Amino acid sequence: MTRMWRLVLVCLVFVLLVDGSTAFAQTSTSDWDPVTADRLLSPEDGDWMSYRRTYDVTGFSPLDQIDRANVDELRLVWAHSMGDGSRWVPTPVVANGLMFVAESDRITAFEVTSGDVAWVHQRSYPDDIRQSQALGRSRGVSVYGDMIYWGTADAALVALDARTGEQQWEVSTGDYSTGLGHAHPSLIADGKVILGFVGGDRSARGAVVAHDAETGERLWITYTVPAPGEPGYETWTENEIPPLGDLTWGTISYDQDLGFIYLGTGQPTPWASTLRGPGDALYTNAILALDIDTGDIQWHFQVVPADNWDLDSPHESMLVDLEFGGTVVKALIETSKIGWGVVLDRETGRFLHAFRTGFDNLITGWTDSGSPIFNPELIPTMADVDSDRVFEVCPHYHGTRNLNAPSYSPVTGLYYLGINNSCMDVTFVSEEYEPGRIYRGIASRAKAVPGYDYVGEFVAFDPVTGRRAWEYRSPGGVAMTASALATAGGVVFGGTADRRLFAVDAETGELLWETRLNGDISGAPVTFEVDGRQFLAVGAGGRIAQTTSFARFTDTNIPQGSGVMWVFALPDDISRR
Repeated sequence: MTRMWRLVLVCLVFVLLVDGSTAFAQTSTSDWDPVTADRLLSPEDGDWMSYRRTYDVTGFSPLDQIDRANVDELRLVWAHSMGDGSRWVPTPVVANGLMFVAESDRITAFEVTSGDVAWVHQRSYPDDIRQSQALGRSRGVSVYGDMIYWGTADAALVALDARTGEQQWEVSTGDYSTGLGHAHPSLIADGKVILGFVGGDRSARGAVVAHDAETGERLWITYTVPAPGEPGYETWTENEIPPLGDLTWGTISYDQDLGFIYLGTGQPTPWASTLRGPGDALYTNAILALDIDTGDIQWHFQVVPADNWDLDSPHESMLVDLEFGGTVVKALIETSKIGWGVVLDRETGRFLHAFRTGFDNLITGWTDSGSPIFNPELIPTMADVDSDRVFEVCPHYHGTRNLNAPSYSPVTGLYYLGINNSCMDVTFVSEEYEPGRIYRGIASRAKAVPGYDYVGEFVAFDPVTGRRAWEYRSPGGVAMTASALATAGGVVFGGTADRRLFAVDAETGELLWETRLNGDISGAPVTFEVDGRQFLAVGAGGRIAQTTSFARFTDTNIPQGSGVMWVFALPDDISRR
């Protein structure tokens, strides 16, 4: 190759990377069937076209080709080494034979059956992108029509052609220099792209925003912490800094009949009331129901009022109809960092009951109206600031659960979740506020639960009674890291910090199959069907919070390689039966 042609090639590669256009494409326009609103609302059994598959975010698949009898025959179809390898919590989505996987600065589309790369979209971030807390945390994308929608670390909504990866438009959603950015995929419903934000560890102000799916025009924005004069402001103590925090970095669910979207919110800024002052600090650590047309808050339920420990509640509100005393209730189930789950009436926010999920010494019970009853020995006073007093608080702020999502099976009526039992030693300290920096007022150190010889459990709960149906512990009691995936085949998938992707019986918890991958099972397993064959896909090697915080309690080695996408299926002679 001559020097001139080498220069041309280098320039071409540079242009492709900088302008975010497609590296290469193999999919023709004729192969693409637009993803309509109806397809998202009522997906086919073999579809996995949104983050938790359906708007009720149950994470359940009706596929049953892979079942109790044959799951141990699963074989690797293909794998692909990715660039991200830290805090990588991927959930792929699949549409029309293409799988879309997000990383911090790029989206890759794979041909599902072969593992060939169909296209890569590379984004170039500004030099000061490290101001955004979203950097390195992209968890997925959304698909609608002919487009892929990607919320980026520099607080933009980007629309890509799903067939080629070419960028069609982008709009700004916020100011990344304040810490804001997008890590979680959007909810697409009613012609809107609805996104939450990360940035709570940079003292940003929480919000959720809706944009028009066709044009990108902003339709509404709702701030989750109040300004002076707004409802809820009176629950904050007046300080030099206004109410901050309360970010919306989790999954959003949607009830089309009610016209409500549901989301959880994060911790206040500062974390500790010893810096913040007394008060519940609405709408932090809460479940919010918003009108999808206007963004107006319809009701709220505060899971952890007056937080002091970063035990926030930004996790998904699962929408399941449950029968209580002979009456079917439109219910909502939410589990979060605390060792409890709450069940609410999703029409009104009325508290139905709470159930314990894991070890917890902070909340001793709940009032009839749904307020947590805190252990008074763990509530700090101003006299504790910069003192020698150490509070043993359980769980650790990486939570009884974190980003690892639950799954619900309508076949068994059980709610499946990987949990971790942990504690932390906490001291309360004085601290000066600096914009764009974490503002906590606490120092902490993770520790094992006294007397426990394990951390992780994979548990099936009855959401009506709150009782455990069964639990599974992996060898060594290592931390649970993966989201749960229940299927109509009577199988539930999960994963651990020590590289084990496993399948258990949905009714009994009996281990049916496991395999060791490259690293912690950091993503959410998903399953889908292409050309009559059921596939299982998962990302591993993300070195996520539960792994890095809890692995040392079980002497678990943490591999340092990059993340990998893995795809499995039954052998042809079994899947074609």
